[in-house]
Parts: sequence; C-alpha cells; structure tokens
Amino acid sequence: MKLLSRLIFLCLVLAISACSDSSQQADRDFQPHGSTTSLISDASPLVIVDEAHNNFLTISGRYKPFEQVLSNNGYKVRSNTKSFTSDRLNRADILVIANALDRNRSDWQPPFGSALDDDEVNNIKKWVSDGGSLLLIADHTPFPKVVENLALAFGFEFTNGHVGSYVFRSADNTLAEHPITTGSSNNSSREPLMPVSTKALNEKSSPFGQVTQVKTFGGSAFKAPNEATSLLTIGQGAVSIEPLIPFQVTSSTPRISMNGWSQGAVLKFGKGRVAVFSEGMMFSSQLDLKTGKKYGLRAVGAEQNEQFLLNILFWLSSAN
Repeated sequence: MKLLSRLIFLCLVLAISACSDSSQQADRDFQPHGSTTSLISDASPLVIVDEAHNNFLTISGRYKPFEQVLSNNGYKVRSNTKSFTSDRLNRADILVIANALDRNRSDWQPPFGSALDDDEVNNIKKWVSDGGSLLLIADHTPFPKVVENLALAFGFEFTNGHVGSYVFRSADNTLAEHPITTGSSNNSSREPLMPVSTKALNEKSSPFGQVTQVKTFGGSAFKAPNEATSLLTIGQGAVSIEPLIPFQVTSSTPRISMNGWSQGAVLKFGKGRVAVFSEGMMFSSQLDLKTGKKYGLRAVGAEQNEQFLLNILFWLSSAN
C-alpha cells in the first residue's frame, strides 16, 4: 500500500512539473469533428472569451482549439480585452473566463491577489441573474485563488492545489446523468439537447449525443453549492497536493482527500446559468513540443470531450 501511495505521489509530481512547462502549446493541426460554419449568422450566440485579466488560456493561444470547436458549430467567438462593465456584458450571450491571473506574471511567487475587482464580480453576478451565461474555468494553483471572489459569489469553493488526471464515467456514477451528458432536454427524455431561442443553432441538422466518458488532465477541484449539479464527481483515492508556492512539491507537502469533490458542475442562477470547471486542457488540444504528445481533446480517453464541451455550450445557450 505504501508503494502504491508513493507511485501515485510520483505521478502527481510529474504531472505538476508538466503543467509548468511552457513547451506545451496549442495543437496547430487540430481540426474539430465536422463543420457547420455556414450556420453562423447575426442570430448566433455571441461567446466572449476573456483576455483582459492576464489569462493563461486565450483564443489566440492555448485555447485556439476551443475557439475552433465553437466557431465550427454555429457560435460567434470574440475576445474581451477590457474590464467587465454592465454595458460590455450585455453584448454577450456567454462569457468564458479561463485561467485568469492577478497580474502579468514572470513567476509563480505568492502572494496572489484577485484577477477581477469587486465591481466586475458584482456586474457579472447581476448579468447572470438577469439571463447571462458564465463558463468559469480555474485550473491548478494559483488560478483558483485569483478568481476566488467570483467563484464564491455563485457559491463555489475551490481548493487551491494540484489534482491528478481523472477519467469520469457514467458506468461508475462519477459522470452524472444530466441533459448535458444524456444529450436530451430532460433526464427522462432522449429529445436532442438544443438551444430554445437561437434560430441558427436550432437549424443544426445532427442532434447532440450522449456522453458516457470524460477525461481531465489535472487541475484542481471544488465544492459546489447544494443547488448545483456536479457533472464530474471525483471518487476515492484522489488527493489535492497543496504547495505554498505553485509547483514546488516535496514529500511533506500537504495532501487533502478529494473524494466527493467536483471538477465540473452547473447551476441555474436567477434567469441565467453558470458552468464551473477546475481543469482547462480538457476543452482544448495541446501539443508538448518536447515529446510530441497531445493532451486534451485528441488524447486517448478523451474521445467524447469535444461532444461534452458542445453540450455544455448548448445548455448555456438555453438560458431564458
């Protein structure tokens, strides 16, 4: 048992080291499954991806494959380069904030401040309550810490550590039954999951299908509020390694059991919707330039991640 624990710890340390390696870049050869770019029109949902808060994941960088998947399925995707005011938010249907940072860092040394100020958090909260949709992604430490004020505004409590890669399956109930995973409008029906108010996406010819397996590639974890649904629930044996300084891990670094914690959850909030995930690579495709290995959407075990992403976006698009 001690040998197994040491092997698990070694694997986590190696994964943490890989996360800090700048040789990992967006996969330039990535192509989404299928193409529906002809459906993009003025009626298509507008997805705004934050690039105003020193984001580690941007559509011009490591999240280019994310943008490709959305664009090829009828969404208009634009970057945001300014603070979140009410007027700016009201132009968007979906807001994506992925791995924001408190400043333009050249190191990972604490202390870590907040990426968004209190006015921005309040503006986003009101915008969602009035009918907007938020996709918040905060990966391993320090990313959860710098968006803690935004996460807590919706009731999500992050751990600020490193969690190993995980495969979630419907067969063992770690992948929850929900319209996002069944691809249906409700849990008892197999009616295709489609947006209720967007003509361009309602015209899509092929319905979105069921998802039975999703893979993550590290990240952190969180406790979701009681009103939320955890889509990705971590099982027994997983831990969060929590160093004082990101990536500086030793055998004495605190480890916390993550049994029952979540890496992905959704919440209806007022008239709007929120989706929170604690791992970012699962929604992109990245290439390690040193090894040639691909992570994310084209990795072994993640064959349904692209479908999962699209189902999430369709669910967010269905906010009243």
